Amino acid sequence: MTFYCLSKFLFGLFAKIFLRLKVEGEENLPEEGGFILAANHASSLDPFIVTAAIPRYIRWMVVYEYYDKWYLRRILRRMRFIRIENNLPKEVFRALKSGDIVGFFPEGRRSWDGRLGQARSGVAALARASSCPVIPVAIRGTFAALPRTRKFLKFSPVTVRIGAPLTFAKVANRKDRQRRDEENTGKIMDAIAKLLY
Repeated sequence: MTFYCLSKFLFGLFAKIFLRLKVEGEENLPEEGGFILAANHASSLDPFIVTAAIPRYIRWMVVYEYYDKWYLRRILRRMRFIRIENNLPKEVFRALKSGDIVGFFPEGRRSWDGRLGQARSGVAALARASSCPVIPVAIRGTFAALPRTRKFLKFSPVTVRIGAPLTFAKVANRKDRQRRDEENTGKIMDAIAKLLY
């Protein structure tokens, strides 16, 4: 936790000075209790920007392809980020139950052009199964600062917009779950899009 707090402070300071980080909608954040944070993904800066913007501790989901890289693994473990491969690990449910924020990028991968891409239904499925709210978050400016096609950072202003919580009811009928998850994924991405554009 000490490593997380130190990293958050240092990157927050950097973001405020060089990227002029601005945060909007902080009143939409629950002060306590676990919830799911769902954000657009346009740059490798995104998890660090949101971590700097959100006062509470966030446990980010990281796809195994990045988590297993030798030069990232130790840092991500110390930050207590959660490795994900195919299915949601039990650690995600434990984190939410203990009152942590679990951070997701529903698109799964960084955008090539800065626009929202096709989202997977994992976030909606988790919200349904855990009965935790989803907080939509839009990250503006990180694509201009550091797109996946560029190696060097450009000092460009960045804004994080936080939306109102979304809640989704449990579905008793298994046959309806996939359809409902797809519908709710659309609602989550629509909420992010309204904040983004």
